[in-house]
Amino acid sequence: NLSEHFGKKLCLVVHASWWGCRQDLPVWQKIYSELSNYNFTVFSVMEDKNIDDARPWIEGANAEFPCTIDTEHIVSDLYNMFNVPTIVWIDESGKIVRPNDVVVMNESGAKLVKVDPEEYIQKIRNWVINDSNPVSSKDEFIKLKNQRTPTDKEQLARAEFALGQWLFDNKEISLAGNHFERATELSPADIMIQRGTMSMRGMDPMKDYGPIAGEIIQKGFKLYRPIRD
Repeated sequence: NLSEHFGKKLCLVVHASWWGCRQDLPVWQKIYSELSNYNFTVFSVMEDKNIDDARPWIEGANAEFPCTIDTEHIVSDLYNMFNVPTIVWIDESGKIVRPNDVVVMNESGAKLVKVDPEEYIQKIRNWVINDSNPVSSKDEFIKLKNQRTPTDKEQLARAEFALGQWLFDNKEISLAGNHFERATELSPADIMIQRGTMSMRGMDPMKDYGPIAGEIIQKGFKLYRPIRD
């Protein structure tokens, strides 16, 4: 449980096997190795329906911090996450101090998201070692948190997604697909739904995602929502 690690500064790292962030766990292990003596830890969650899709990336990282697999997308729903990777900073008391943020640690992904991983790692160091502010001000935190509050349509999309997963688990594949499609219509920029359901809809989330991403961008939506500070 995440709460078992409260009492330390913590980065909740949510990613998946269906995007390039699957390569980032070794970097998070390096961060953990450097900062764990400063009362810091990492908690990794992979949003994958199939455990075997996530397992090789977890095992390959040889991580010394908790690595879990969320087959029901519970974490992304609870924290209102729209894409991977999403990082949340949590303080010693268990309070979120830097809400949903985006950083990719591998070079190609970092260029796409336009966040410098080295600068981001330095921000973590400053927070962990020097107790620097995770965001610029309390007002900024409130603004960022409000920006990540789901709309009514986004909440309805998550309900459709959850119903689709239940139907899929109960072998009602066609009916599940109908609810997945409805979810993507309600919240087209929710990549957790768009890409996270592709394998359950008979598509390859790596090979078939490009055109879908292009359509999302053409509609004026953002694929990533990093904090620019």
